[in-house]
Amino acid sequence: MDKHSVVEAFENGGWDAVRPAVLELELVDGVKGLNQLMIHLRWELKDHEGIARVADMASELAGDTEDEGVLGALKAISFNRAAFFWRGWGDSDMTISPEMEIASTGYAVRNLQLAERLGKVGVPLGRAEWLMGAFDWANGDRDSAVIRFQRAAELVGEGDDPLETTMCLAYAKAAGGEDASELLEVLDAAEGGEFYSGQVRSALSFYG
Repeated sequence: MDKHSVVEAFENGGWDAVRPAVLELELVDGVKGLNQLMIHLRWELKDHEGIARVADMASELAGDTEDEGVLGALKAISFNRAAFFWRGWGDSDMTISPEMEIASTGYAVRNLQLAERLGKVGVPLGRAEWLMGAFDWANGDRDSAVIRFQRAAELVGEGDDPLETTMCLAYAKAAGGEDASELLEVLDAAEGGEFYSGQVRSALSFYG
């Protein structure tokens, strides 16, 4: 069995089959399997209650482990658990209430804590900072959001995608109430850049 078997177990036997399937795997593969199930629940079934249930199950199974592989898999679950409940994407296929969004903030915090604990640098740490900025903005803490987005821009700048850096800087301006149009135009003009500019514009439509 591998991590994909958790999704198969769910499809064939429902929730009653998930835990037994996970327990047949090594802990790291079981947590990775739960992450695969979480992704399946988001994009195929649009099941926010199921997503939350999987995140809780993964935390319970991981317990107080010090295994870096398990912690890395738990970090991925924490990122997705938060990101799937951030309204700033503007997704219309799954309704997320403001209360559900706020209640998900702790997973953004946990994602960053795990990134730091695992010694992540550069792009991975930058994306964790970005997620914190996203939830700070959603929760009305614009000053903190700006700092987080600026920090994210510095960190992802160590990678090989300058458009992601520009996007983070545009987020910082937008969250701070500044005009981000110049940066958005830079993104619009770049090949594939609308993927990034669209994210910022979508968040602006929600949080202003």
